[in-house]
Amino acid sequence: MRLSSPDVEIVLDGYRLGSDQGSVAFCAITLVEGLDDHGELKRILVDTGHTGRRSALDAALRQRGLTRDSIDTVVCTHAHWDHIENVDIFPRAEIALHPDERRYVRRPHRNDVACPEWIDDMLARYEDRIRTVTEGTVLLPGVEIVSAPGHSAGTIAVAVATRDGIAVIAGDSIQNATVAREGRNALVFWNNEQATKSISKLLAIGDIIYPGHDLPFRLHADGRAEYLHDMELTLTGVEAGQPGLTLQPDLGLQQTIMPGIEEQRLPD
Repeated sequence: MRLSSPDVEIVLDGYRLGSDQGSVAFCAITLVEGLDDHGELKRILVDTGHTGRRSALDAALRQRGLTRDSIDTVVCTHAHWDHIENVDIFPRAEIALHPDERRYVRRPHRNDVACPEWIDDMLARYEDRIRTVTEGTVLLPGVEIVSAPGHSAGTIAVAVATRDGIAVIAGDSIQNATVAREGRNALVFWNNEQATKSISKLLAIGDIIYPGHDLPFRLHADGRAEYLHDMELTLTGVEAGQPGLTLQPDLGLQQTIMPGIEEQRLPD
């Protein structure tokens, strides 16, 4: 295969599903393929999802003729459990992570439910494969890291110069299309002002946004989000009309800022 420019493909869609019993937390898992400086095909997986999607991730890779060993680099947009738990199944992949994120997980805030202390223990097992990346780090020709902090201390995005324009794989710096329209992050654990600036920054860069918990979209000048494809999701174990089941329509952006956020500091 010869690629004239890097290619971006959704492996598993992200969904903005919620419940009154906790977060479903299905994040988008995205594949970037491109040629390195020697003309060799390389594969980058952006985020890995949580273990509840492990079998679905393996199946989606198989559908593309890939295995866990096919991935050369895993980019962790941030170290929250729902984006990083499956990092352990890619044994030969370099792990790209922002240095501020790596520092933070060593001593997460007591109220940070997205970053339990065991994440540090997990990452410590792969310390020799972690590559710290910052603004402007080039992973492949046409594939570059963009710093986008605020949701977490070291949230990053990936900008890819595709044939269809600049694709920004945003992680939870832009969780969904409503966040993009309103310019407010839905869930802030680090710094709300930084999170707001990161949204504007990524929207200015990207022609196509690949959000953390929604389908990829183009945002038009009138604020309309044009999704690249339709949702494909089947819910099992429940049925419409089941006693006690309530289906609630989308209520728009309900922003949550972690209690104690003003105490946030990076450890030494």
